Amino acid sequence: MAPGTADRPEENQGQSAPGVRTAIVVDDHVDICTVVTAQLRKLGIDAQGMTSKEALLRALEAPHPDLLLLDLSLGDSDAVEIFSLLHDRGFSGRVVLMSGHSGSVLDHARRIGERAGVEIGGTLRKPFRRRELEAVVSAFGGAVEVAPPHRVEPVEPGLLRAALDNGWVEFWYQPKIDLRNDLIAGMEALARIRHPERGVLAPSAFLPPIADADLHDLTVAAARAALALCARAGSHLPAAINVAGRTILRPGLIEVLKALGPGVEQRLILEITETDLIGDLAAAEAFATRAVLHGFRISIDDFGTGYATFERLRHIPFAELKIERAIVHGCAEDEALRRICRAAVELGHGFEAKVVAEGVETRADRDAVRTLGFDLAQGYLFSPPLPADAMRALLADRAGVLPRR
Repeated sequence: MAPGTADRPEENQGQSAPGVRTAIVVDDHVDICTVVTAQLRKLGIDAQGMTSKEALLRALEAPHPDLLLLDLSLGDSDAVEIFSLLHDRGFSGRVVLMSGHSGSVLDHARRIGERAGVEIGGTLRKPFRRRELEAVVSAFGGAVEVAPPHRVEPVEPGLLRAALDNGWVEFWYQPKIDLRNDLIAGMEALARIRHPERGVLAPSAFLPPIADADLHDLTVAAARAALALCARAGSHLPAAINVAGRTILRPGLIEVLKALGPGVEQRLILEITETDLIGDLAAAEAFATRAVLHGFRISIDDFGTGYATFERLRHIPFAELKIERAIVHGCAEDEALRRICRAAVELGHGFEAKVVAEGVETRADRDAVRTLGFDLAQGYLFSPPLPADAMRALLADRAGVLPRR
C-alpha cells in the first residue's frame, strides 16, 4: 500500500456519476428496491426500481441502462435465468449482483454471468451499507471516494513534488488497538496534502503518477513526522510508515532512516504490501532482511489482496501481518470469512508475528477478531485517521495507561 492509502469511502451526496447515468434495481423485496433506488438517485443517477423479471424485460425494450443491480433470487426467477435473457437482448451495461447468500454463492453467480457474456461489475452482500454501494458505483466513474471529510481531487502529476517543496505535506494517524485491553498500541502514518487553495487532499489526488524520487522523499518525511509526533507526545509507541515497492528498489533508504536519530529503528515499523512480494520478491526479501539486521520491524500490509502464495512469506522476516479489510469486514456474520481469518491468524502466529485486523468497523467484527485470536485491530470503530494535533492530544491524554514497548 502506498503511503496514506488506508482510507474508506464516505457518503458523498449530490455527486453526479459521469460513468453511470442510468440504473435499474431489480429486487423482489419492495423495501430494499426502494432504498437502493433512492440511494442511487442521491448520487445523481437516474435510477428506477422493479421487483420482477417481467418488469425488467419491459424496461429493456427501452434504451438499456448503464448499470443493472440484480438480486440473485427473484421469487419465480433468478439471476442465472436473467443472465441468459440479458445476453439474448444484447445488454451492454454492467451488472452488480446483490444477495443475502454467502460470498461463495455470489462468486459462483459471478462466474456464471461472465460465461454468459454479461459484464459483472461487482457484488454486494446484503445487508450492505451505503458506502459499499457508492464504492461499487465509483468503480464505473460514479460516486467519488473520499478520505473523510475531504473530497478527492483529480490526479495531478507533479502535485506531490510541489507539496514537498512548499511544505504542504502533512500526516494523519490512525491508532492500532491492542485487542487484549482496547488500549492504543501504535499508529499508522497516512499522507495528506494541505493545499493552500483546495484544502486537504487525499492520497488518490497525488500518489498514482509520482516519480520514484518523490515517493522516497515522502517515505522519509513520514518517518520524520511520526518520530516528531511521538517525541512531542512523550509516547513510546511504535509508528508504522508505508514503504512502497519502488522505494525498496532504491538504495540507501535504511541508512537515511537510521540517520534520523538514535533508537529510530525501535520506534518505526516499516510496512510493505503483499503486492511487493508478488512484484519483486527478491528485492523485498533483501530490503526486509537488511532492515531487520539494522533493528527495524517489518509489517506485511494488506495481506489477502495480492494472492501471494503462503510459500513467499518464508522469504520475509516479518514481525506483523496485517489482514486486509475485505477479509475482516463482515467476518462476524460470514462463516467463510471467519475460516479465512482463523487461518490467517494461525499462519501469522506460526511465523511468531502479531496479526492485525484492518478495517474493523462494527462491534460484532471487533468481538469476532478478538475471539479468533487477532492481536491488534485498526479501523473506524476505534478511530478514523486523525490530524497530528488530535493524535498528539490523544496520546498525551492517555500516556499514563498506554502500554510501553
